[in-house]
Amino acid sequence: MPRSPKREKLLEATKELLWEVGFESMSPRDIQERSAARPGSLYHHFPSKLALAGEAMNEIAESDIARINAFFEEDGPPLEIVQRYLQLKRDSVRGCRFGRLVNEASIEHDELRGPVKAFFDAIHTHLTRKLMQAKDEGALPEQVNPEHLAVSLLALIQGGAVLARAYQDEERYVKAIDGAIALLNASLRQAK
Repeated sequence: MPRSPKREKLLEATKELLWEVGFESMSPRDIQERSAARPGSLYHHFPSKLALAGEAMNEIAESDIARINAFFEEDGPPLEIVQRYLQLKRDSVRGCRFGRLVNEASIEHDELRGPVKAFFDAIHTHLTRKLMQAKDEGALPEQVNPEHLAVSLLALIQGGAVLARAYQDEERYVKAIDGAIALLNASLRQAK
């Protein structure tokens, strides 16, 4: 069943505002103005601001997870794929749209936490799988725990984005990624 254009405009405006200002700073009036909706339109299509934001975040998560899945299905040595993922171009000064929501009290709502967790779980799962493949191939030493290393790499990506945003300096993110790659390379050297 096709969705109404007004509903789509509300969702698109919400997606933009969630990234720009977050959930708590985004008002229903901001959504209405951004979407050129009439007063009351939001509540005609959604029971609450939270329901609208939850649906918007679910759509973003589904789209981003599909891209992540496609990326990790590429052929190549597993550690090269992990390294290419780490080096993907990201708008780190703007911040991760998922990571930014984690610092808001509203993350306690399942409607917002669910898509954020799904996004991070997808990355963690793919990183862990590729690192396990690398370990099975002998590229990582026996003492390296692929799941723990995957969490560390994900934390470095997110931490780099936080620092880049805080300092408004892309170089902070680049250094975090360089550190993640150095950590990966140090694990490789132990395997040899």
